[in-house]
Amino acid sequence: MALPRWISLASALYSVAGTAITSGSAASIATVTPTSAPSVPVPSTTVFASTITPTSNIPSVASTTVFSFSPASTSVLPTFTSASFPPVGSIPRDFSPAGLEKLWDLVGPVAPPPFTTTPVPKTTVTLPSSPPLLYPTWYAPEPSKIFNNLSLPKGFKFGVATAAYQVEGAAKSEGKGPTVWDWGPRQPGVVADGTNGDIVDLQYFLYKEDTARVAALGVTDHSFSISWARIFPFGVKGSPLNQEGLDHYSDLIDYSNSLGVNPVVTLFHWDLPLANAAYYGGFTSPKIVDDYINYATTVFKAFNGRVKTWYTFNEPHVYCGQAAGYPFNSQLASGVNASTAMYQCAYNLLKAHAGAVKAFRAMNISGEIAYKNDGQVGTPWRANTTEDAEAVERSAAFGIGLFSNPVYVNGDWHELVKQTIPASYLPRFTEEEMRDIKGSADFFAIDAYTSQFIAAPSNGISACVANMSDPNWPACNVLYEYDSNFGWPAGNAADPGSTWLTATPLTLRYALKQIQQRWPTKKIYISEYGFSEPFEGQRTDLFRILDDTDRTNYFMTYLGEAMLAIHEDGIPLAGAFSWAMVDNAEWNSGLSTRFGIQYVNYTTLERTYKRSAMALSEFFKSHL
Repeated sequence: MALPRWISLASALYSVAGTAITSGSAASIATVTPTSAPSVPVPSTTVFASTITPTSNIPSVASTTVFSFSPASTSVLPTFTSASFPPVGSIPRDFSPAGLEKLWDLVGPVAPPPFTTTPVPKTTVTLPSSPPLLYPTWYAPEPSKIFNNLSLPKGFKFGVATAAYQVEGAAKSEGKGPTVWDWGPRQPGVVADGTNGDIVDLQYFLYKEDTARVAALGVTDHSFSISWARIFPFGVKGSPLNQEGLDHYSDLIDYSNSLGVNPVVTLFHWDLPLANAAYYGGFTSPKIVDDYINYATTVFKAFNGRVKTWYTFNEPHVYCGQAAGYPFNSQLASGVNASTAMYQCAYNLLKAHAGAVKAFRAMNISGEIAYKNDGQVGTPWRANTTEDAEAVERSAAFGIGLFSNPVYVNGDWHELVKQTIPASYLPRFTEEEMRDIKGSADFFAIDAYTSQFIAAPSNGISACVANMSDPNWPACNVLYEYDSNFGWPAGNAADPGSTWLTATPLTLRYALKQIQQRWPTKKIYISEYGFSEPFEGQRTDLFRILDDTDRTNYFMTYLGEAMLAIHEDGIPLAGAFSWAMVDNAEWNSGLSTRFGIQYVNYTTLERTYKRSAMALSEFFKSHL
């Protein structure tokens, strides 16, 4: 899962006496009394082939005191702007076990997993009985009755999605090297609840259980990411290959295929090997391009024929924004600063993407390949306002278009981007680079979580464009989550830990039409969509947690609109991947914000289906 619009951790996260806090809506600082995660027996529908012994190393979902504060009060709180990290380039390239351990020393102590074997389900997963209706049928139909006169296209992908760092755990197991996301959560103020990805769902060892459970729901595809540091612990070309990591993903792919769950592989979902950051500054350095292509071609060759759909990168716009902010701004390449990091990253990442796709095609790898976009085109905040319409165009150019214009249009940055951002910030492509980048995607993938209103800044677009120090530069637009007439919200609010997210199903058709109009393709996937149930992380009664009505309504309304987009708008939508298969480590929100269609007890690691999982199963079984 990714934030469609990255909120700088330097301004959003703070620390008081070593306790993590995150921005919220409270009028003043308030203490939330910690409670333990619910400990419940595994219901008959949760099948485990082995006994899981709880350990003290597994964090409870609410084991940390969390503070919230009003944005108005943030000025009195300390702001973290840099983290402690050795000077980039100062660590020698020592590919020995001792050298790997020195990289892990940068991370610090890592909690070991409670077990290191992969249980194989010994019995068939049986779904529980259908949950009771949410509302009277005259008010809201059952999932099977949503446009029951319409069917989804043949081959439509009923998918679920995960990402390596967020679910795998086993952070230091079987030869894996450290990643920037093993290091980052250990820096002050980065993760709201102070947790990390050392164990979380331990899907690295429980992948067969999880695959069997989603197969029982009727899921046809699982979109997951490979951790680069499991394949090349030192990240770089010429460093040792970790066969154990390659074998793990090979078995995950084979087991998924054996259960009829097609593996959809993302090569990079933000967990950059820490070595690449330490050696030269990661994606802010051009050195990353050859190292990424080497990693990608290794994986292509290993899994050719067994994986049919590939993504090179997850949400590059968000990732490059991450690279420029705390704590990762301590890992920038020589000559790059926080102002230029985003753009140097974008340039290098697009070259890495194009190089990997060029290799993919030269190797005759079977299947399709693209990358996962994030964001929105957006709608004007004020109707019939020229400047707000112009602001929407800038939103499209600097948001989705920053990467999609080169890939799907002409191989080059959008004209608005080139007119605004100087070449000293954003390097210009050569003719050869443009030829490689143009057309380097077989389909369009969009993480279509939400939408917002777009407006011109109060000082006007022209004044903003002319002033590089303007806080809204370079896109020079502002986002609103409520309409300009009566102040109605754009949609229902998600959990307070997901301040960027509202449920906006009524804008989905417009969004898909805008994408197809601006970056036309023959196939579109909704590569992620999902909702964090409000206050779910604070609940302790399992029956309350499982009844995730807001998330269920989100999925059903989005899917209903997706059906209309296919049948009435002619959108070539070929799949939708629900985020997430299970509760997981939600980046800077930690374990306190939950997106899973299955509840995970982080003490026992037991999984339990939520109402949303059952609704998705019923919807797709009746429409595929």
